[in-house]
Amino acid sequence: MADGKGYWRQGILARGLLSVVGIALLVGVIATLLARQTIDARLHDEAMTRLTELVDTVESTAAVACFANDEQLANEVAQGLLRNSDVMRVIILGRDGELVMVDREVARETMGEPLLVQRKLRSPFKSAETIGEIRLEADRALIDTRIAQELWLVSLLLVSQLLALIMTVAVALYWWVLRPIKATSDRLHHLDAAGGERLPIPEGHETTEIGRLVTDINELTAQLVVTLEQERLLRRQHEIDQRKYRNLFDNASSGIFVADREGRLVSCNRAFCGLAGLPTRNDAKGCWLTDARWDAPGELLAILRACLDAPPETEPYADDYLIRDRRGEERWLHVMMVPLGDGNVQGTVTDVTQRKREELAARRLAVTDALTGFPNRAGLQRSLADLDPDGEPFALVMVDLDDFKQINDALGFPTGDALLIAVAARLRELLGERDRVARIGSDEFALLLAGVSDRQAITTRLEQLIGRLKQPYEIRLHNDRQTMEIGVSIGAALFPADGCDVQQLLRAAELALNSARTTGECSWKLFDPALQTEAEHRRRLEDDLRAAVAGRELQLAYQPIVELATGMIIGAEALLRWPHPQRGMVPPDVFIPLAEEIGLIGVIGLEVVDAVCRQLAHWRQAGHVLYCSLNVSARQIPDALPPAHLLELLSRHAVPPSSLALEITESLLMRDVTVAQRWIESLRVAGVRIFLDDFGTGFSSLSYLKRFPLDTVKIDKSFIRDLHDDRNDRGLVEAIIAMAETLGLHVVAEGIEDARQLALLKEMRCRYGQGYLFARPMAAEDFAAMLASERAKSGGA
Repeated sequence: MADGKGYWRQGILARGLLSVVGIALLVGVIATLLARQTIDARLHDEAMTRLTELVDTVESTAAVACFANDEQLANEVAQGLLRNSDVMRVIILGRDGELVMVDREVARETMGEPLLVQRKLRSPFKSAETIGEIRLEADRALIDTRIAQELWLVSLLLVSQLLALIMTVAVALYWWVLRPIKATSDRLHHLDAAGGERLPIPEGHETTEIGRLVTDINELTAQLVVTLEQERLLRRQHEIDQRKYRNLFDNASSGIFVADREGRLVSCNRAFCGLAGLPTRNDAKGCWLTDARWDAPGELLAILRACLDAPPETEPYADDYLIRDRRGEERWLHVMMVPLGDGNVQGTVTDVTQRKREELAARRLAVTDALTGFPNRAGLQRSLADLDPDGEPFALVMVDLDDFKQINDALGFPTGDALLIAVAARLRELLGERDRVARIGSDEFALLLAGVSDRQAITTRLEQLIGRLKQPYEIRLHNDRQTMEIGVSIGAALFPADGCDVQQLLRAAELALNSARTTGECSWKLFDPALQTEAEHRRRLEDDLRAAVAGRELQLAYQPIVELATGMIIGAEALLRWPHPQRGMVPPDVFIPLAEEIGLIGVIGLEVVDAVCRQLAHWRQAGHVLYCSLNVSARQIPDALPPAHLLELLSRHAVPPSSLALEITESLLMRDVTVAQRWIESLRVAGVRIFLDDFGTGFSSLSYLKRFPLDTVKIDKSFIRDLHDDRNDRGLVEAIIAMAETLGLHVVAEGIEDARQLALLKEMRCRYGQGYLFARPMAAEDFAAMLASERAKSGGA
């Protein structure tokens, strides 16, 4: 019973009602006190206002009484004021003192402190003159008693309203909130959620917060039931997984162990015991991880501790360790460890002996040439990687087989491989005990000749090498015997004179080999610092050229092409110039081949075509209708200068295709006749002119004139230079002009430098020419000025 009473006091119903009553009473008391204070102040103010209004009504009459010093009139005023029940005494003072004083007949001891109202009386005729004073004393106790009665009535009314409100709120709270909540709570204590029972929603609360609360409780109950069922299933699955794990742990082919920080085995499976050479699983518990015959047990224990000290997100620690079994045979085990979080690590052990052997074989293969068995370039660099500048001197010799690619192309790769094997056999014969050899390329070998320290000694060895390697080879392949010879080029560098590290030494030998290749077959060269200087010069020139192309430093100069009979300018040849800030003007025959080798000729060519088209458009706007020719490199055909892109540039600048002429050489035509012919025909159909430059210097010029759709041939300046002294040159030029005329081609003579050459060309009926006699190549602005001057002269004529 005591428990029931205690529960009732602690229940939401009792607490809710007591809280409502308590809060309402507190608020009511505070409100009543504030109301009493406000009403008291208001009633006192009203009493003073009434007394003041009494004085206002008699003020003028009292002022007349004082002015006339009329005691009777003053007495009548005082008696009139005494008719008010609150007034106890009236005193009217004149100029000469008290005019009248009238008291109410009451006991003075019951009055208490009187309430005084007084006012100065002014002259009826002079408002600024004070002629007397009227004083009115009221009974404060009487006023306070009347106010107290009114306050009691107000308080009683407020308390009644408060009690009524408390009862109303309490009843509503109990009926609509506390009663359904308590009922729901009581049902919840006896709810069988697992059996599917659900709480009913109290009547009338289907859409209220209480109804939603009951709905939420039912949903949570349903979820709890589902969660409990899932937890039961998970627990059952966990038990199954535990049995599976134990089965996997016991029968896994990989070794599994658990060890503490000191390496003591807490648990392990049979596979681990077999791999580590430990006793059976039951006997191995309590053993140490280092009891196995590891080659480096300290490293294994250090990794175990590092694994335990690592942050949780760290990758598992793993490495390969060498171990020896009971028979002393070496095996490699891959050990991976992860921390378990309880101060122990779990490790897995896998036998990777076969993989390690394959890796070692692969490493050997990576540094070995499969065909000859020699070390390859990587093997050579590895053997040279730890050169000691104070060590024994030696020579690094690089041997290159001349024209080996032609042998592969003509006779096939098997024959080439057989030749390489034969060369390798001769190299072995020529090596000393401390010498080494490597195959560093398809047809390149490198030799380390130990003990060679001076140029005389290396010269003797190189002569022996060339003498032996250039002798005929007997090659047998599929019962077929061939005898062949091959030339060799050799470059050599001395250690440490020509290089103290592997890169310097290899670079020096390669530079010497490149120099030997340019000399001819069966030649050798020793490294010379001048070769390094030349290579550095070329490298800097390459860098400068790249920078010049990127910075648009290359410039175009224009040399006029004139009609010889009239001297009128009918076209121009655009010539590329490179004004180097330090080297000065770099000749085109230097930087153009360099641009071709390093792959910049395509970019340069497109920029030149764009600049020429822009310049042609500018000239046409100025009224100068002429064409402009430019040289095309063989490396630009066909992909670096596609016809579609070239025609798009002409269209963009509004230049007719006939205003552009492309000068090609015989070497371009010889490179790939089919590709060149297709490229030329696609341009000629669009209207672009094609010039054959340097005509007469090749071997097949006549056939090109018939085979390709050309517009003009340009006679090379080498034939024009000695035209008036060399009859052969004169006859050749005459033949070229006559042949071109027969084929309907124009002829432009290059390199005209004096009047005699001009006269002879006119006699031969050559129509066009260019050269220093007319003008040197000039900037576009100067060329425009020259055109303007020519127009002015022709207009004046």
